[in-house]
Amino acid sequence: MDTSITREEGHAHVGAIRVLRHRLGRLPTVEEVAEVLGSKVEITNHRLRTLQSLGIISLVENPFEVHVCVEDYLALEKLPVEANEDVLADAVQDFQKRQSEKTDEMMRIFEESDEKGEQKQKHDQMADELRRFKKKKPGKAPWEASDPGE
Repeated sequence: MDTSITREEGHAHVGAIRVLRHRLGRLPTVEEVAEVLGSKVEITNHRLRTLQSLGIISLVENPFEVHVCVEDYLALEKLPVEANEDVLADAVQDFQKRQSEKTDEMMRIFEESDEKGEQKQKHDQMADELRRFKKKKPGKAPWEASDPGE
């Protein structure tokens, strides 16, 4: 079973849910669970989603918030004792690869826009020069003499 949550973390999350359920008299929200655990909401949410996918807890969503409920606490014993570092390393590596690709794409977009900006500036400059250009009267041909007596 490839999971990024250990048995100890799973027990901590389920314990926090149960304590909050008792204290509040209602199902706790993800934010409240994160506060009790002293963890960031994003990390707690990710771990709770993992526990939900394993059937240990369920998330009850309404338009305003997400509440957490314990479903099958015995399934916690199926979690690994230690985190599978290969899964974590692969996830981090995939994330870094995606970020690198996004950065490369953004650099390409900005370089293209810089080139287009330079071209536009050059075209504008040429258009200004063309507007300022005054036609010179053509000179007379050598056979057209200004003095008829010559």
